[in-house]
Amino acid sequence: MSKKLIAIALAVTFIFAGVAKAATVEELQAQINALLAQIAALQGQLGGQTTTGAICFTTDLSKGMTSPDVKNLQIVLNKDAATQVAASGAGSPGYETTYFGSLTYAAVKKFQAANGIITTGYVGPLTRAALNAKYCVTPPTTTPTTPTTVAAPAYGTLDVTEYPVSKPSYLYGGATSDILAAQFKATGSDITVKKVAIRIQASSLPWKDLANISLWDGSTKLAETPVIQSNLIETTFGSDYTLNISGLNWVIPAGTSKVMTMKVTAVSVPTDAITYTFTLLANGLVYTDTAGVTYTSVTDHTVQEAITTESTAEGATITTTIATDNPIEGNVIAKTDSTVVVDLYKFNVKVEKTNVTFNSATSTAAYTGDPAISIELWDGSTLVATVAASTTISWPSFTLPISAGTTKTLTVKATIKSYPGSAPGASDAIKITGITLTGLDANSNIKYASLSTSGNDQHIKLIAPTFALSGTPTFTVSGDTTHPKSTGDAKIVFAVTANGGDVYIDASSTNTYTTVTPTPGTGNSVAYGFTCTSNATYGSGYWRITEGQTATCEINTTISLATTTAGAYYQVQVGKVTWNTSATTTSDIEQTYGWDNFKTGQAYLAY
Repeated sequence: MSKKLIAIALAVTFIFAGVAKAATVEELQAQINALLAQIAALQGQLGGQTTTGAICFTTDLSKGMTSPDVKNLQIVLNKDAATQVAASGAGSPGYETTYFGSLTYAAVKKFQAANGIITTGYVGPLTRAALNAKYCVTPPTTTPTTPTTVAAPAYGTLDVTEYPVSKPSYLYGGATSDILAAQFKATGSDITVKKVAIRIQASSLPWKDLANISLWDGSTKLAETPVIQSNLIETTFGSDYTLNISGLNWVIPAGTSKVMTMKVTAVSVPTDAITYTFTLLANGLVYTDTAGVTYTSVTDHTVQEAITTESTAEGATITTTIATDNPIEGNVIAKTDSTVVVDLYKFNVKVEKTNVTFNSATSTAAYTGDPAISIELWDGSTLVATVAASTTISWPSFTLPISAGTTKTLTVKATIKSYPGSAPGASDAIKITGITLTGLDANSNIKYASLSTSGNDQHIKLIAPTFALSGTPTFTVSGDTTHPKSTGDAKIVFAVTANGGDVYIDASSTNTYTTVTPTPGTGNSVAYGFTCTSNATYGSGYWRITEGQTATCEINTTISLATTTAGAYYQVQVGKVTWNTSATTTSDIEQTYGWDNFKTGQAYLAY
């Protein structure tokens, strides 16, 4: 537009030069006025194109006023040819003034008529509202676009090496598994991988066992190709084929590495025990750099993995272990008037990969006497199955689901019969010696959860003490100035509860004592002392604890070293507590079991 103005100005000059002698002053003035009008019109068009701000009116305007708002009024009226203030001169586009004269008055009336307002020529609230609705609008801001920096074309190289992959032991029917992975490193230029080739070797036809092969960048699938005969290039019939996977457009930025993982999906029932070897062919790659060069091979770094098919679907993995709170050997207090339920065996069943539902179980039990009525399998507080007690236990039908990724702790319990007429035999006991659960996983594979670890004897008594460790056993080291670590003093404190009747604890050091490990040996000595400090009475060499009472008792041990060869780390543990239901040695019980946790830590002694 500015070029047009320059051209007109030049035209004015030429006119003056050409007509100075031929035209009258009036004619020249008329020509000048015409040119000025054309310039004004062009300036108005230019101004209309470049005005982008909103023009708003907040005060009334009327004929005869002088105000900057009047100039804005003329500007917006000039935007529409139907309301233009003047075609030339004052008030015309580009020559707007601050004076509200007759031309402005007439233009306002035209605007009012066009907008359904009474044509008064006065700019009041209604007219201002119409003007603001049309011109008091901020045009949208155009956000500048940041130009994209395009890397200069460059030549590049690609290096492909094997990358570790977590591959399963077998390729199961219907399963999709990671089989191999390769690291792609771009140097000198961005590299775009277009195609890869996978060599498939096996003593079988691939399409019989494999459904598809897919390529992945992390969790992003790059491509997937069905393993069908028409997609394979046959090198040797029945043993050697190549699968091309194209259309990748996988970009590795210059100076970086990416890992491509190959996944293989088996058909639902593949041929059993066929070993497939997959190789990423170095001469089967197609890739380009930013210089536009296409390459069809890389340095041969063997990327190869093999896997064997399994005709069945992948089975669950089951791990069975003894629970940490499996009952230790101890006393079970039977009753004369009712049965008692006791925990015999606790074990963990951990299931991985697929869900398993167990539906039967077998176990074996060892009895002394005939103390049990039934043997039960429990899942927490839920009874799973129960059968009559016998040495060979079979729970034939139940439903016990265990989800993949979870562990359940199961318990075998026994219902101990009542003894209304006579007490259990002195050696009556029961324990579980192993267990096997049988079921199906989610892929219909038969699964077993077996444990051959034996449980611990539970001794059946009508009257017996129960023992509970109190606090942490202590072991202190002392000595004289010459031998400062020659003496060790250990104290083990525990609670003793009398169940079913009064209990008598033999206090003699020959019948109630600790075990010292290692044995100090000849020339050194160990002394023991048992006592009860509360809720027990002493007489005739026994501590009596009345039925239902809990006494606090302790065994003290002193180790005295007198030989230089006896230096070692020593530990003290309760070895035996002898008890009875009366203050006599007749039919007394020498309890050497249940003391696993009744021990000190180690302490170093030396002479």
